[in-house]
Amino acid sequence: MIAHVAVVGRWLRDRDRWLSLAVGLCAASPVTASTLRALIDGWMPAGDQANIATRAYDVFTSRTPLVGQHSDAGAVTHHAVYSLGPMLFWLLALPARLASPGTLTLTMGLVNITAIVGVIVLARRRGGRVLMFITAIAIVLMSRSLAPEVLHDVWNPSAALFPFALLIFLCWSLACGEYRLLPSTVLVASFVVQCQLAFLLPSLGVLAVGIAGLGVALRSPSAVLGATGRLKHRDGWRWALAALLVVVVCWTLPAIDEIQGNPGNLTAIVRTATANRSTLGATVGWHAAVLAVGVRPWWTRNPASPWERKNEVRTAPSAPAVVSTVFVLVALVIVAAIGMLRRRVELWAGALIALALCAGLGAVAAATPTTRLLSATLGYTMWLGSPAGMFVWVMLLWAPVAILAARKALPRRLTPTLASAAGIGAVALAGVGVAAAERPDEHLAEYRPLGTVFASLDRRIPSGRTVVLLGSLGNATFRFKMAARFAMVRRGIRPLSPGADTRLGSWYELDHHRYDCTVYVKDGKAAPIPAAALIASVTYKGSYPVSVWMSPGGCPASGSTRPIAR
Repeated sequence: MIAHVAVVGRWLRDRDRWLSLAVGLCAASPVTASTLRALIDGWMPAGDQANIATRAYDVFTSRTPLVGQHSDAGAVTHHAVYSLGPMLFWLLALPARLASPGTLTLTMGLVNITAIVGVIVLARRRGGRVLMFITAIAIVLMSRSLAPEVLHDVWNPSAALFPFALLIFLCWSLACGEYRLLPSTVLVASFVVQCQLAFLLPSLGVLAVGIAGLGVALRSPSAVLGATGRLKHRDGWRWALAALLVVVVCWTLPAIDEIQGNPGNLTAIVRTATANRSTLGATVGWHAAVLAVGVRPWWTRNPASPWERKNEVRTAPSAPAVVSTVFVLVALVIVAAIGMLRRRVELWAGALIALALCAGLGAVAAATPTTRLLSATLGYTMWLGSPAGMFVWVMLLWAPVAILAARKALPRRLTPTLASAAGIGAVALAGVGVAAAERPDEHLAEYRPLGTVFASLDRRIPSGRTVVLLGSLGNATFRFKMAARFAMVRRGIRPLSPGADTRLGSWYELDHHRYDCTVYVKDGKAAPIPAAALIASVTYKGSYPVSVWMSPGGCPASGSTRPIAR
């Protein structure tokens, strides 16, 4: 007990830990500001966000999801394909059941803030305060390259971005012999690759370097012996077993789906990946790598639209961008070589991870099918170019400092206190500047109308009912229909729709189930049938009317199967 108290006391007295926490929170200020602004604006889930919220609510029920979010990649084989696992749903399971839907985006904001703080802590451990401050400034700039809504969004392409940045630094630390991070690395990697398939190849690349580096480190005699000279093999095995337990917990549900499915989702993913199809090819993959790391890289730009990367990768980049990319790749190879020659694992492992990120990003873009639907996904899959490009440049900026410091070629430093104060001030100013310049959320215009729809559905439809939910597939009505479904599910109402089983599961499929009434989400203000009762009428984006109707009014508990009026 006394030993434990002493350990806690040493931890609390560690100034570097408190400094890392302060710098991390400053670097996370754009995410903090974006999340708070969304909560003040009355954030509400719609479209895919509402589908994710609905599946998160299904956790802890008989319809607990075994796989992740529905993927458009299924268009290749015309068979349903989903993200690898349901960890995002489990993360949001409790917030989905709380009173306010805003707890969903609050949870995601807190996860992203935690990931940023973790990145800063690991950066300090890898390269001291110099690397910590370089990374902090880079994180702030990277946040500026993403749409404000991405910083707190529950949508799976957004939800994985900052955890992916954390995974990069975890793998770097793992390669440097920090085997105690193995369970955390497995947990974060599982979450990232289960969020969206686009993160699979880059994640496997950085994991390969991390595990290879760990193997090299553990074979080194200096790594095996502890401070007392005692062997650390037993301790290492305990952490390895803990990581194996994390693997079992994270991947049991996808394994059950694979066993029960016909075919399982993992098989469907493999068939999709290996199907004969026309892809965008190596040229587009090279463009993605150039845009991620060449001057001026994606992570330093403030885009006019969050979707413009799908067009940029299909256009030849400028000559300066190509030349600078070649310079960056050659420099990374040189850093890796220097690290290997001098047995500086932090150098060669960091450089190899940076190269793996470039290759992984290019592979994702190159493997994207050419069909209009799937090529458009580059608009969000290329968001991972921001954390990937950021790490490449962080590594390039820090490597010369690390090499010169080892040769004592740097001038005498400022006092640590003054240097730390200046660094925190710079990070804080950059964070506040980026946060203050953030644009409103892309879906801000939906929040107030959605709040009205949620409140109206709560008042007009009794809990415990089964309803048929119908709506057109217009850009507005589709998103409002998904939101209406979540609004009803969270109050114990079962919403049925034709064709819902593909995205949400058979529990939501109309089929021949009995129901009590029909709810319509319609463009305009006209009633879908003469007998329908108006539940809510809202105006979307200032002039676009959306209305919600119910038939019969009051949704009496009939338990009969009624013909559906369309």
